[in-house]
Amino acid sequence: MERPAALRTREVRDRALFDLDDGPVTPSNRAELTAVARLLNVLLASMVVSSLQYEQHALLVRAPSDRPVVEFLLACADRDRGSARLLAARIRQLGLDADHDPQHLTARSRVTFRTFADGDLTGIATQDLVGARILVQTLQEAVRWVGDDDPTTRRLLERLLEDKEAEADQFGAQALAATAGAAAATAGEGSTSRP
Repeated sequence: MERPAALRTREVRDRALFDLDDGPVTPSNRAELTAVARLLNVLLASMVVSSLQYEQHALLVRAPSDRPVVEFLLACADRDRGSARLLAARIRQLGLDADHDPQHLTARSRVTFRTFADGDLTGIATQDLVGARILVQTLQEAVRWVGDDDPTTRRLLERLLEDKEAEADQFGAQALAATAGAAAATAGEGSTSRP
């Protein structure tokens, strides 16, 4: 019985020596690298725009009682910036360039930047939940598209997907709480204005 190609030492060594300038990308990586880099640049842009939106939304939450919301939004912004750095590093490993040009970020981003009036927790939580869900769907599709052609990129995308799903779950809870709080405030205003 013949051993699989991955276990044949000489063949693995010969393939590893082929095109040393390609860095970690070996001939066993079957992905179309330019297309993968384009996909990763879309995700990078989406993460950068998402992080900026979280920062902006954190600045709009002013009530001292909402400090945990501010801290959560800032943590989400930091996570998305970290995700963007990981995506940029992977693009570089593939031998291509990450595109951080601000003129191109919003055009490539799947997340639409939207701001709200000060203290509009319902709008902020809903928009951030929508943004997180968009990224979840985009990452799911990216994982399926990359498949087994580039296992390293797939694992990165799966890790980012797991983080974004957890974030969307937290936003879902916050959106419900903000909606319930807004409804209670409206009901309270209506009951105090009656004679």
